[in-house]
Amino acid sequence: MGGILDYLCDMLGDDNVDLILIAKPDVEIRPTRYRMHVVAKPRASEQVRSLVTRVAGGPHTSIQEAAVYAPRIAKEIAELLTSIDADLEVWDTIRTGQYAAGVPRRRRVLYEDDLFSERYKTMLREMNGPSNRQVNPLGEFHKMLPAPARPLLSRKSVYRPLLRLESRLVGASERNQPAEFDATLLVNDEETNRLRGFTGRTDIHTLLPMLPEVPLHDRAPAGSRFAFLGGLDYAPNADGLAWFLNNCREQVLAALPDFELLVIGKGTEVGVPEAAAWGEHVKFVGWVDDLGETLASCSALLSVLRVGSGIKIKVLEALSRSLPVVATPYGVQGTEVGEDNGCLIGSTPEELAALLARAAEPETNRKLSAAARETWDKRFAPDVIRRSYDAFFS
Repeated sequence: MGGILDYLCDMLGDDNVDLILIAKPDVEIRPTRYRMHVVAKPRASEQVRSLVTRVAGGPHTSIQEAAVYAPRIAKEIAELLTSIDADLEVWDTIRTGQYAAGVPRRRRVLYEDDLFSERYKTMLREMNGPSNRQVNPLGEFHKMLPAPARPLLSRKSVYRPLLRLESRLVGASERNQPAEFDATLLVNDEETNRLRGFTGRTDIHTLLPMLPEVPLHDRAPAGSRFAFLGGLDYAPNADGLAWFLNNCREQVLAALPDFELLVIGKGTEVGVPEAAAWGEHVKFVGWVDDLGETLASCSALLSVLRVGSGIKIKVLEALSRSLPVVATPYGVQGTEVGEDNGCLIGSTPEELAALLARAAEPETNRKLSAAARETWDKRFAPDVIRRSYDAFFS
């Protein structure tokens, strides 16, 4: 959504773009190009009422939709839209899209981003397999729920049936909401085609994220150093890293005795218990101010996700920095890349260990690095993506 906002500001002027944000009343508002309007998120009492009435009693919305719904918010959004009187509305995900049915119809687009129902299906599949870490279905929206409910919903006896329910309810909203909009946007061609098949609609399109160009650093890979990017409060990140640490140690250290993994992202400094057996081979860095400088010292990005949906922004970030990628198939989901694009893909511990060793070879690394940057320039750079935005928003 950030790319869409920047694009609209470029095309229409900063004063002609407004953002309505559902957030805590005291949220820190950083300077933005567009005009910001904050609507206070539901209070705990409103959330409890919504979860009971809208999930259990009807209209049977998903938990994540109910967690951000309140009649008060619906009224405030309607009043703001009337005062703004926009020529085009872009609604961000089904969580805000649920409010569209209650306001007068205008030209409007639903940015679904990715299909959460597909992500939940893969989570359920991994839960039923030899998973080493149970995946918490609360995921990104657990902070939206009333604090007393979080521990209850995180219990193993609760979150498996909860995830099955949420997958079904989210899928229903993903299929039903496009009827309220003139177009629906996803970031993954496969999911776009799947939603078209579910709905029979032809006004569902793919629009890739538009990331900004970043300053390039001279790459100086430090031997067998690799990076894992992403906060561990995101369930697919936590699951993928835990699987790698539990299952790949013997194979990786046999192939690369000096292997070093930097786990980078907000909150990662607390570490995970699965890393204990790796000793100094795994370092939890936390947030870094200059990501480019840190990644320039790495041979490749390690993206070992086993569940997910949409597109992997971390892979696009790596390509933009000429950083090769070693990944599982889900780790590069939505990008349609391979070795010719600077990405080495494997599924088993043995395959990943061999690919990490290849990526650490200086000559191979130089070739992969050049291929990664070329892929960014040809397929994902802002000037390329902007052409698809021009075509859609025109």
